[in-house]
Amino acid sequence: MTNPPQTMSRRERLRAQTLKEIEDTSFAIIDAEGIHALSIAALARGMAMSAPAVYRYFPSRDALVAHLVTLSYEQLVAAMSQAVEGSRRAPRARLRQLVGAYRDWALRYRRRYGMLFGERAGDLPGEVTEQTPLDQAMALLIDLLTAVQGSPPTDGGTGTGDRALDGQLRQWARSQQRPDTSPRAARAALLIWSRVHGIVSLELTGVFDNSPLEAQRLIDSEIENAVRSLEPDGS
Repeated sequence: MTNPPQTMSRRERLRAQTLKEIEDTSFAIIDAEGIHALSIAALARGMAMSAPAVYRYFPSRDALVAHLVTLSYEQLVAAMSQAVEGSRRAPRARLRQLVGAYRDWALRYRRRYGMLFGERAGDLPGEVTEQTPLDQAMALLIDLLTAVQGSPPTDGGTGTGDRALDGQLRQWARSQQRPDTSPRAARAALLIWSRVHGIVSLELTGVFDNSPLEAQRLIDSEIENAVRSLEPDGS
C-alpha cells in the first residue's frame, strides 16, 4: 500500500504564492520598462512589502535576475515546443512552425527577449551564460534539420568543405547532445538561429517599420537557404 501524496503545508503554500507574485511583479516591471528598471526596492514597492522581506526569497538582485532569465528561457522553449508538439506536418513545415513560435514570443515579450539577448552584457550576472533551457530548442531545430536532410550520403557529402569548421561543428553538435549530427545540419541550425535572431532583433528595434521589407519573408528566405545548404552540392 502506497502512502498518499503529501500536500503542501500552509506555510509552503504561502511561500509558493509569494514567489509567484515576485515573478509576476518582476516581469511586469521588465515588460513595462526593461531589465534596468528592476530593483529590489522597485519590486518591494510593486508588491507593497518591505525590501527585507524580498531578500528572504532572493539574497540579491543578481540572484533574482538569474531566476527570471531561467524562467524566460523556459517560457520561450515551451512556446517553441508547443508549436511543433504533435504536429504531423512535414519536417520543413514544422521547421517553419518552430521558428515562427520563436519570433512570435520575441514580439510578444520584447523586453524579456532583450533581457535574454540584447541587454545582457552589462547587466546580467555572468553565471547565466552557462547552458540554458534554450539548448532544448536548439536540439529540436537540429532534429528537424536532420529529418529534412534525410539519410545523408556516405561519400563525404555531409561535410561543409572546410575540415577545421567540420571539426568545430561536430564538437558543437556533441555539446548539444546530438553527436550523430552531420556538419551540414549543424551549420544549418546555427545559420538559421543566428540569422533569425538578427532579423528579429532588427524588427524589434523598428528597423523595418518604414521599410518595404517584411521580416517574415526574410526569415523564410533564410530558412530555405539553410535547407538548400543540406544538399551535397549546397556548399
